[in-house]
Amino acid sequence: MKTAYFWLTPQGKQLAEQLQAHFGGTVEPKADFAEAVRRAFADCDALVFVMAAGIVVRTIAPLVQSKASDPAVLVLDQRGKHVISLLSGHLGGANAMAEQAAAYLGGEAVITTATDVEHVPAFDLFAKENHLTIENLEELKYISGALVAGEPVSLCTAFPVEKNAFPETVQLQPFSEMPRHACAVAIADTTESVAAPHVLYLRPKSLVLGVGCKKQIPPAHLEQCFRTFLQEHHLSLSAVEKLATIGLKREEPAILALCEKYRLPLEIVADADIQACAYPFAASAFVQQVTGLPSVSEASAYLASGCGEVLTGKVKYSGVTFAACRKTIEPLHWKERGQ
Repeated sequence: MKTAYFWLTPQGKQLAEQLQAHFGGTVEPKADFAEAVRRAFADCDALVFVMAAGIVVRTIAPLVQSKASDPAVLVLDQRGKHVISLLSGHLGGANAMAEQAAAYLGGEAVITTATDVEHVPAFDLFAKENHLTIENLEELKYISGALVAGEPVSLCTAFPVEKNAFPETVQLQPFSEMPRHACAVAIADTTESVAAPHVLYLRPKSLVLGVGCKKQIPPAHLEQCFRTFLQEHHLSLSAVEKLATIGLKREEPAILALCEKYRLPLEIVADADIQACAYPFAASAFVQQVTGLPSVSEASAYLASGCGEVLTGKVKYSGVTFAACRKTIEPLHWKERGQ
C-alpha cells in the first residue's frame, strides 16, 4: 500500500515519522502542501494527516470523486489520541487503518460508518475481502440502510459460500430463486437479473475469454465482437478476469488494444500445452494450417482458466473467434469482526 503522511507542526512531523517507520510510506515535506496533497490523492492508496480535521476537509474537498476510487484518508491529532477514518472507510480501507494506527499508538479509532457502529454486515467490505467487483455501487446505500434498520437481506448466489459464517440478517438462497426480501445482494458472473426493488450485484473474477483473430484485424471490429459475445451469452464484463490467446497473437494490435481499453491482462498459452491437452476441442483444418494448432480461442480459454468449466466452446464472428470458461472460485466467506 502506497501511503503519504502530511504534517504542519513539529509535533505532527514527529508523529508522522513514527507512523511511517512502523507502517511504511512517505512523509511529505511541509512546503507546497495543497499541491502535494493533490498529487498524493491521485497516486496513493492512503493519505494520513496529522493536523486539524477542518484543514483536511477543505484541502481534499475539490478532489473527492467516488467511494469506489478515492483513497483512504485518516486524520490524527498531533498527540495520537484520536485516529479519524475520514474517507473510504471500507473500499479504501481507512477504517481498518484507523484501528491499526490507534492500536499502535494507544489511542482511539474514530469510525462513523453506520454498519460498523451498529455492528451489522457491510457488503462493500465483504466484496473487497472476497475480490468481488461491485457493479452498481449506487444500490449499496439501500442494502446497508436495510441492515442498519435490522431488516433482513437476501443473498442470492451462484457461487459457493461458507454458510455458517454469515450473520442471521443475511439470508442465503440460490441465485435462481426469487428473493424473499425487498433488498438483495446477487453474486453471479452472468447478467440475468434478480427481481427485487433493490439489488446490489457483485461479480467474481471468474471468466476467462479465449480470443483468436485474423492478422491486422481492425481493433473496432474486435471490440464489437467482444461486446456482442458477452451480450449473446449473458456474461458480465465485470466478471471477466483476463483474455487468453496463443503465442502467434501475442503482439496482435487489436488484441492488445482491447486489453488496454478494458484493463484486462493477456495470458499467452504455450503451443505445447495446447498440443498436449486431451480436451476434445472443436478442431479446424484452417486454424491448424495457419497456426499449427487444432484450436486457438477455445483451447486458450480452457487452459488459462485452469481447465475450468467450458461455457461456450468456440464462437465464430467475421475473422474473429471467442470462447469462455469459468474458473473455480474458492467459497466466499464472511470475515468476523475482530479477525
